[in-house]
Amino acid sequence: MIRFLQITMIALLAVFGMSATAQTSQPSPKLQIVNFTADWCPSCKVFDPRLTQALNEMSNPEIEWLTVDLTVTKTGNREQKNRFWMDFVNDMIAADLLNVHKGWNGFPNTGYAVVLAADSKEPLVCFMGAPTVNALKLQLNEALRRVKSRRQGDRVPEGADCPSSFF
Repeated sequence: MIRFLQITMIALLAVFGMSATAQTSQPSPKLQIVNFTADWCPSCKVFDPRLTQALNEMSNPEIEWLTVDLTVTKTGNREQKNRFWMDFVNDMIAADLLNVHKGWNGFPNTGYAVVLAADSKEPLVCFMGAPTVNALKLQLNEALRRVKSRRQGDRVPEGADCPSSFF
C-alpha cells in the first residue's frame, strides 16, 4: 500500500529522515514524491485526484508521498505566511531536500510534483498540469526502473515539466 503523508512542513524531517527505520516490515522506499498543492489552486483540483488514483492503483510500498500544502501562502495572515516560509526552508534543509526547495523556488507553482530517488534525492521526473492516471503510472514505473537499474548520479530527470532549476 502507498504510504500517503499529508503533513506540515515541521514534520518533513521525520517523514523523509526516519521513514525507513520506522517501518522495517515494509521495503524501504525507492521513490519519494513531493506534491505542491493548495486549496486555492485550480490545476490541483485536476492533478491531485489523478495522482492519488495512480498511486492507489499502483499500491507500491516502494513509493512514499509527501504533500506540501501551500494554502496558507495566500490565505494566511502575515504571521502565518512568515512562519510557513521560515519552516519551509529550514525543514527542506534538515530533510536533505534543498534541491527540491531550489527547484521549486525556480518554478514556484502548485499543481506540481517532483519524483525523487529516495536514496540520493535526485529528481527523476516532474509532473504538472493534467496528465492522465495511466501516464502518471507509466512515468512512476519508469522512475522506479531507473532507480533500481542505474547508479546514483546516473539518473537524469526526464519530462518536459521539470524546471531548469533542477538541472
